[in-house]
Parts: sequence; structure tokens; C-alpha cells
Amino acid sequence: MSKLRALIVDDEPLICDELYSVLSAVQDVEIQGIAYNAWDAEKIMAAKAVDVAFLDIQMPGMSGLELARKLANGPQAPLLVFVTAYSGFAVDAFAVDAVDYILKPFDKQDVDRVLKKLRVWRQVKQQAPVRVQGFGRNLCVEAGDRLEVIPVRNIQFIQANDRQVFLHTVEGQTFGVRRRLNELEEMLDPKDFYRCHRNYIVNVNQIRQVANWFNRGYLLILKESEAEIPVGRVYAPLLKEYLQL
Repeated sequence: MSKLRALIVDDEPLICDELYSVLSAVQDVEIQGIAYNAWDAEKIMAAKAVDVAFLDIQMPGMSGLELARKLANGPQAPLLVFVTAYSGFAVDAFAVDAVDYILKPFDKQDVDRVLKKLRVWRQVKQQAPVRVQGFGRNLCVEAGDRLEVIPVRNIQFIQANDRQVFLHTVEGQTFGVRRRLNELEEMLDPKDFYRCHRNYIVNVNQIRQVANWFNRGYLLILKESEAEIPVGRVYAPLLKEYLQL
């Protein structure tokens, strides 16, 4: 496999030098440049191919998060790793689909941990997804330093909670997902997956019971897990089509 082409973006020269020192010693990493602000980073990425950007979050002018949002809309969006002194930014980092984040001060082990994830994510990104009639057959979710391949038929429901998305399987496993609920809804076959609430998508084959809920709503009781999933009023008419109520 070709080298992982990396860009370092941080307004602190010392941090850039430390990260450069660690990354340049890794055989399968090629550093494409160092930028001390977001605008210079954009110029470098316009001129060179970048697989991963190591971004500081707090920078003068355009922040790393703002740059990440701009890159997400581009045709060749790189993988993202945030480098920050504040763990409180973790939720914001994952909201823009960052692979991971590194806390300052960092060491070689911190960088090696992230590089393991990056190698896996790049491999998945380069592979075309397997599709059946235009819809995905599998979803990849993060499990430690690996990516777990989940057949969509094994998904029981998907839940958005506090700006994070969680996938629950029929086997009772729960995984964090680096995608928004709207994106997942578009990837899944609507014959089998029903957006029943602004925070939930449910596998209709896993519905065991439908209970009346307050304000003329419904509550879906799922098989095995007995999970109770609310149906929003806006989504209730579609439930009647799914289950012929």
C-alpha cells in the first residue's frame, strides 16, 4: 500500500516540530507539509494530495473545526485527526467525523495508536462499498483499533443521543458510528429501516409489538432486547403503512 500522506496544521511551531519528528520516523508516512494556520493548510491541500490532516482545534482566525467542516464538503476530503490540549473538544471532533484526537502533550505511543486507526480507515475508504440494489449490505463501525463489519440485517435500531450516534445489533452489541442519522437513513433500504423519530431508525423486522403512547403516539417494542422506541407524531402515518395498522 502507498504511503499515508500527512499534513500538520498547528499555530504552535514547537508542536509542529514534535509531530513532524514522530511522523517522519514512520516508514509508511510521508509528510506533505506544515501549515501554521488554516489558510496555508488549504493552499497546501490544493497543491498536494493529502490522506490525513493533523489539525489543531484552536487557531487564530479559522479554527481547526471550521477548516474540517470546509474540507468535509470538498471532493477529496482527507481523514482528520485533531491535536488539542482539551479533551472537552472530543465530541466536537467526532461531530465532523474525525478518526480520533491526540491530547497535548503527546508522545510516540499516542501517535502510533492513531496511525493504526488511520491505516484501517484509509483501507476502508479506498474500497468501494458492497451494494445490493443501491443500498449498503454492510456498515463499518469502530471497535477499538479495528473496524467491525456489521451486516445491515443484524442492525436492530440506531439512536442519536447528544450529538453522537449509536448502532445497536440484534446480538445486543452497541457501537458508536461516525455518521449522522440522516446519512445512515439514506444508506439503508427503506423497505427494512424506518425513521420513526428524529433520534431513531428501527429495523422493521425487529418490531415485536406496537403500544399506544401518550398524545396519540406509539411505542415500538423490539424483539429480544425488549427495547422501547418512541414514534414521533410526524412519523406515525408512515408506521401505519409499514405495519398496516
